[in-house]
Amino acid sequence: MTAVIEVQNLTKRYKDTHALDNISLSLEGGAIYGLLGRNGAGKTTLMSILTAQNFESSGTVRVFGEHPYENSRVLNRVCFVRESQKYPDDAYPRHAFAAARLFFENWDQDLADELIAEFQLPMKQTIKKLSRGQLSAVGVIIGLASRADLTFFDEPYLGLDAVAR
Repeated sequence: MTAVIEVQNLTKRYKDTHALDNISLSLEGGAIYGLLGRNGAGKTTLMSILTAQNFESSGTVRVFGEHPYENSRVLNRVCFVRESQKYPDDAYPRHAFAAARLFFENWDQDLADELIAEFQLPMKQTIKKLSRGQLSAVGVIIGLASRADLTFFDEPYLGLDAVAR
C-alpha cells in the first residue's frame, strides 16, 4: 500500500516549548490508527498540522503526497473533527450537518440519519444546549458521514456514555 501520510523530522515550537520534536512517521491507507499520549504530548498539534490548521516549524509533511497547506487537492479529501469544535450559539445539529454536507462531496445522508437515531440525538435543541456527550455525537456523525478519504478524530469519545461508545 501507498503511504497516505508521510512526516519526516517534524518539529513544532511555541517560543521555548517543543510541542513536537523531530517526529517521523508513515501511515498507509485502508487502516485505522490511534494516536496515544498524555495531555500536552502534541497529538492535537500533529493533527492540526496534517490538516493545515497549523504550521510546522521545520520538517516535511505530506498528505496524499503533497503538502496540505492551502491545497484543495488534499483538503477536499480530509475531515478533522476537533474535540472543542465551536458552533454559533443559535445553531442546531441540522445546521452543522447541512454545513458538512456542503464541504464533503461524498456525504452519506443515510448514514448520518442512522447515526442520529442510534445516538438519540435531540435535533430540536440548539447545539449550545447539548450535553458534552451529545456534542461529541455531532462530531462523530460528521466524521463518519463525511466519507472523507482521511478522517481525524480528536478525542471523539468525550462525554459519551458506555452505550454510545
